[in-house]
Amino acid sequence: MLAEYAVAAGLGGTYILEGMAMLATLAGSFQRCGHEILYPTSGPTIKAGKPISLKGSGTDGFRDFLARTEADAGLVIAPDDVLPEFLEALEMNTANLGCSPEAARLCADKLQSTLKLKMAGVPVADVVDKPAACGCTRYVIKPRYGCGSEGIRITSSPKAPDGFISTRYAEGIHLSTSFIVGDRFLPITINRQLIEFSRDAISYNGSQVPYNTPRAEEIWDVSRRASEVLGLKGYAGIDMVVGDLPRVVDVNPRPTTSMIGISKVMREDLADLILRSMFGSLPAKIGIEGQIIFTKKDL
Repeated sequence: MLAEYAVAAGLGGTYILEGMAMLATLAGSFQRCGHEILYPTSGPTIKAGKPISLKGSGTDGFRDFLARTEADAGLVIAPDDVLPEFLEALEMNTANLGCSPEAARLCADKLQSTLKLKMAGVPVADVVDKPAACGCTRYVIKPRYGCGSEGIRITSSPKAPDGFISTRYAEGIHLSTSFIVGDRFLPITINRQLIEFSRDAISYNGSQVPYNTPRAEEIWDVSRRASEVLGLKGYAGIDMVVGDLPRVVDVNPRPTTSMIGISKVMREDLADLILRSMFGSLPAKIGIEGQIIFTKKDL
């Protein structure tokens, strides 16, 4: 069972476009590996798998579907703030191919996860609550519980409203890492994030997959350490700003949009690796051929 929240709940805008693209990528991979697929939907369909209509059911209907559906295994993609409750529902009847509800809940809390990483010595964008001695410092205000680049803005004041946190602005290139965790940590790709800055707002607009950098070893070391500290499992991704250090700015305990590009340049099938992370052993490395750049407009 592949359950993508935007598709199942009928969200609009780019949410459903990204959701459809990720769902189609995963379903195609599982189908190539010989598995039967079913997926909940509010109406839209993809080429692979069996659609199960949830039109008009909303969040409660999606949760109930996860709790009652009997499948050998399931994978859920949903916004970080609601992912933990959906994973708990999934695990009532089905083997969870993703992160544990506990780890997902920790990652969803941007404040607690950032503080835990910092205590463990993992470089992060530091949480701040008062101005620096020099008044020229910039800060990033973002929702404490949020997904992707939603509600993020750059400001000269560290004062954050209720429900938001403030971190010191880190100069550098915006990258992400995609990896799978099972009996070992398996690096997949380092990706360059296409970030748009509009006045004080930040938004994600696509990815370059992979992004070759001489700092790959350093970046993977930080990703591996962060994964261990937060207890990640299965397919996950970490967003970073790489400047003086590779600094973690967000952790996604679930499949990310980068998989759309990864599926086109990786020799292996994502489905096979995801299943092996739960029920077998992962290879020491994977093969990458070529490079792809995609934007939201392409979707």
